Amino acid sequence: MAMVSGCAASYSPRTDMPRHKHIGRVAAVGGSLSALVAAATGITPAPAVAQDLPIVHVNNVVLRPDSTWGAGAAAPGPVLDGTMVYAYATKPLTGTPGDGAGLPAGLTFGAQKVCTPAPQAIAVYLCRVSGDRDHFAPVVTIPADTPHDTMGYYGAVYAPTGADLTAAVQAAQTAGATPADGTHGAGTFTVKRPEHVAQNSLAFNAPDIEAGKSSPQTLRVHAVDGGHLDLWFGPAPEQYGWSSHGVDIRVTSVTAGESASCTHRNDSLTLGIVLLTCDLTPGDTEITYTLTSAPGTESWHIQAHASYRVYSWGRDDLTADAVFAVNGLPVRERHSLLARDTAGKLWLYQGTGNGAAPFRTRSLVSSGWQTYNVLTKLAPWSSDKVAGGLVGRDASGTLWYHQAKSAGPFAAKVRVGGGWNTYNQLNGAGDLTADGKPDLIARDTAGTLWLYRGTGNSTTPFATRAMIGKGWNSYSRLAGTADLTADGNPDLIARDNAGTLWLYRGTGKASAPFATRSKVGAGWNTYNQLTATGDLTADGKPDAVARDTAGTLWLYRGTGKASAPFAARTRIGSGWNTYNSLN
Repeated sequence: MAMVSGCAASYSPRTDMPRHKHIGRVAAVGGSLSALVAAATGITPAPAVAQDLPIVHVNNVVLRPDSTWGAGAAAPGPVLDGTMVYAYATKPLTGTPGDGAGLPAGLTFGAQKVCTPAPQAIAVYLCRVSGDRDHFAPVVTIPADTPHDTMGYYGAVYAPTGADLTAAVQAAQTAGATPADGTHGAGTFTVKRPEHVAQNSLAFNAPDIEAGKSSPQTLRVHAVDGGHLDLWFGPAPEQYGWSSHGVDIRVTSVTAGESASCTHRNDSLTLGIVLLTCDLTPGDTEITYTLTSAPGTESWHIQAHASYRVYSWGRDDLTADAVFAVNGLPVRERHSLLARDTAGKLWLYQGTGNGAAPFRTRSLVSSGWQTYNVLTKLAPWSSDKVAGGLVGRDASGTLWYHQAKSAGPFAAKVRVGGGWNTYNQLNGAGDLTADGKPDLIARDTAGTLWLYRGTGNSTTPFATRAMIGKGWNSYSRLAGTADLTADGNPDLIARDNAGTLWLYRGTGKASAPFATRSKVGAGWNTYNQLTATGDLTADGKPDAVARDTAGTLWLYRGTGKASAPFAARTRIGSGWNTYNSLN
């Protein structure tokens, strides 16, 4: 038994890419069936209830050996109440009903739980359909040793409740004799050997493109078999993701040879959707598509992906990739903000790179984060690349690690260990030790500051602690992770109990990770949240955000200067007191 959808399915560009399917629309199913049967057999069946529904569509399909096929032709969506009638033959369904009835040699009908054989008919099945869900269809089994180009024919007819099923069977057996009208259709099924299909080939010619200009690229297709081509784009493997960037590159025109029928979408390629599709007949053809990038486009490395499908189902697509670059402005990493609300929901504010409006509309990460009384990022949070993650301490003193991941944003949490309630400050510090792994600092109740070096191991993320120094209980807030002084080492800012903010420059040395402090300024006790965010303004300098007691969020643009690491604050917005943790 196979449950099949009768319309084009949603898909991921890199996996299943179904062919375009066409659904007819009819005004009177009963009348159409009567005309079909009368034309093919001279029989006038009993009238049925009129309907105005898109019901039947039949495609020519290509099948792989060692597979099963459900020839579903009933479209989901319309509310159906009747029977789908399927007929199979080794000859076109255009002659006498039953002529050539059956499957090609070696193919067999599988177990049928919903569909039943039609009485006194060979290779005809009746499948009850009702409602608007996907409908079941007969199952055909194709053995592994099926010869190449094995071919058969099938027809389908929808008979609403009250229609003459005997007439419907005869109509299915002659479905190819008249044009498809939405109540019936006929098609072919052909088996192609994988070794034959492998002779199809794709080849890109994808030169670099210029920012603000239009540039052509080509894809050459050697089509031994007819098939369906999809083209889409993504960031190259070594490149940042671009979900937070306003990259505007589009396919603006397409030309192709006579053997290709192509359409394209004028959407930005950063959406990751299929932008160009072509249906091809056998032969060699060159498809030229023009990419147009907006002025100011950054110097991305982009990967073009093409997939050529011969088989109607499965994952045996022929694929090809090509990497090219945009010659434009340097690509700058965009950092983001994570915010937990009082209900325990964690929200992501992706950065825009615009200092006047540094965040996009928030999106929900997940719920259940209220279990932590401390929550801190290990490195500046970015939607462009995987870095660090979050650690949270629960009420029992257990520390948990949430590793960042590209499919993200977090993998399942990992227990680090218990006893962490001895600390009254836990802060991600970035890579303090210059080994490429983000670290954690912790202050105990005696005022001693400890370094937990990151290991890069998700199951044991931190090494044994090492003491940084004593006397740190004079600070009410610590915030690390960002390189505020443009020397390649992450720094730490610390606010004392009087409201003065101090800068501790990172040294990159595990034995003494911070240099002597320098004063940033006074008056910082007006803030109840303070975090170093990374670069929010696309100027290459990490920034910080602070929330005051009224719930207003402020941006402090980084300057890259140790003597004055922040410019004058600018207002981001109000209403941020709904959050009890900002990272």
